[in-house]
Amino acid sequence: MENSHQDAPVGWHKFGIIAGWVATFVFAAWILLPRLIIGTTVTGAMAVTVILTVVILAIGCVTLGVPAARKKKPSKRAVAWLWIAFSGAFVVGLFLPDDTIFSAINHDQATALVAVLFGAGWEAAGSAIANPAAIVMTITGVIGAVFSVLDSRPGGPIRTEDEDHLQGHGPFAILGEDEYYRP
Repeated sequence: MENSHQDAPVGWHKFGIIAGWVATFVFAAWILLPRLIIGTTVTGAMAVTVILTVVILAIGCVTLGVPAARKKKPSKRAVAWLWIAFSGAFVVGLFLPDDTIFSAINHDQATALVAVLFGAGWEAAGSAIANPAAIVMTITGVIGAVFSVLDSRPGGPIRTEDEDHLQGHGPFAILGEDEYYRP
């Protein structure tokens, strides 16, 4: 039941792969550069910023790079999960709180890029939004990377005989219809 045939990506899939390489570095810069520009002064905040930057770089490079190294293209589901992780990275870049030289209330108050840009009313939203967004970014990125690694194996995604009779039935019938499944 192995299927190593892979159709050439077209449309949104092709765009997602090509733009994914650019977006990997753009979103890493989106998380890091604002903190450098607005003047992060706390070592802990800078450490978290660097860690999140490395996480998004690793996620993008594994999701897109492992299939490329294996002379394959990332699967649609891996690319979709990668872009969900990128949306989390965008939110993290906006709301990640730091102690900055431009703090909206005073120099002892932590703030976020969104508070520097739009005022002190956004102050409390920093950690309340950035923490879950960073978790979503990491989890969805890891899911995309795992799918990418598994789907680009030499035999492709492996389905066993005992799974085939369940494909296309039940409340999740769509799960049986991906680019690798051939009845």
